[in-house]
Amino acid sequence: MTSKLLFLTLTAILGILHTEASDPKLFIYRNDGGFNAIDLKEDTYINHELSSVDQAMTVSNDQDGESRTVPLAVIDSCAVRTTYIPSLHINLTDYPEASQLWDKELYLDASLDIYGNGYCDDAPELKLAVKGRGNSTWTMPKKPFRLKFPKKTSICGFKKAKSYVLLANFIDHTLSKNALTLWLARRLEMPYANSTVPCDLYLNGHYQGSYLLTEKIGINGGSVDIDEEKGILFELSTEFDEEYRFRSPIYDLPVMVKDPDFTELHEEDPSGMTSEERFALWRDDFIEAERKVASGKGFEAFDINSFVDYFLINNVAANNEIGWPKSVYIYKEAAGADNLYKIGPPWDFDVCYNMLKPDGDSYTQNSPIGELWVNNLFWYLRETHGFREAYAERFKYFEETIYPEMMTFIDQYADLIEPSAKLNGVRWNEEGNIQNWCHYIPSYDNKANVAALKQWLQGRMEFLKSQIEKGKY
Repeated sequence: MTSKLLFLTLTAILGILHTEASDPKLFIYRNDGGFNAIDLKEDTYINHELSSVDQAMTVSNDQDGESRTVPLAVIDSCAVRTTYIPSLHINLTDYPEASQLWDKELYLDASLDIYGNGYCDDAPELKLAVKGRGNSTWTMPKKPFRLKFPKKTSICGFKKAKSYVLLANFIDHTLSKNALTLWLARRLEMPYANSTVPCDLYLNGHYQGSYLLTEKIGINGGSVDIDEEKGILFELSTEFDEEYRFRSPIYDLPVMVKDPDFTELHEEDPSGMTSEERFALWRDDFIEAERKVASGKGFEAFDINSFVDYFLINNVAANNEIGWPKSVYIYKEAAGADNLYKIGPPWDFDVCYNMLKPDGDSYTQNSPIGELWVNNLFWYLRETHGFREAYAERFKYFEETIYPEMMTFIDQYADLIEPSAKLNGVRWNEEGNIQNWCHYIPSYDNKANVAALKQWLQGRMEFLKSQIEKGKY
């Protein structure tokens, strides 16, 4: 960076400090693999020592006494933002020295400070409990979090809820696949599709990386907003670890009751159904719906529109995990033939799109060409009369209207999170294979990673259009 360019940059920074914008951030893009993000306060001063042998820029803050000194030789450019993604600071009450979560079963008391950075409102000193979460993602170096408040609380613009999750997106080198797919679900107006907010996360002052804040899926006002005394939320998952669960008799699906809590409902109303009676009611109801699918009358039990949108989203993302199945949610407002099961909300999209797979000493990306692997229930729903026509019509709308918006969203989101992606890439910078089924590369080169995702999506769209032209879904 030339001295003249640096002077112009610093002049712009000092000008911003005297505007009404609060706490702008200075981002220093470096050529040595590092990245600096610095809060700029009103009493921040910037010193550029042209006469020194090792020319450097020093940013200091009189309020806390901290300073950063960066050699000019490693600076490519500087940028100042008055609006940036929120930062969440979690402090563990009883473990102030901990630098990372270590348990996904034990809730730990904590406080949370949210700095909205112009993106959302600040929220200081919120009391909550935190623990780890996830299955395969929990075994990875960067840990996902679950947040639980003592009462329904709105943070970062979300509807009030007691529980939220922080997705680590460790193996997603774009840090955008979950946000992208859930955006698509909302754009298709799928009921109860999750909202998302990107954020930087700190635990006891230790930077954890770039995360995605979203609702915890369940029956509640912030997620699946149905009457828990009448309705049901099933999860189809090979984890098969909920208290109330069964294998379906026709397609051998691992069906679990995600919500409501049958035991809690009985405790609240002992005169009502017992937990076992409620479970039997819903098990039989699902089995009857499965029988209709097997007899070619699936859309008398399952809502065709929700299935079409759910299939479309997963087909675009090449999310073959629904074939296991894993993280597949199905809900119904009340038992009986008068109500239909609906597929959703969609969930868990880090292991899809152009996921990187080990290939000897290197890696390759998931091919954009290939039919979606689905579980047997979905396979027969897909073969049910009416699906192909409905899917082709919905795909045409997606291709002509939503797909161009989707590509624009990718660019805008990448710009929004780029500094966070670079910081995350510095924090988690060791490339390598994870559990021999996926390959991790850092998120540091965000623009290149996103460009590869967009190129993959273009190839995926060509393949999906060819499937439509051949008379396939």
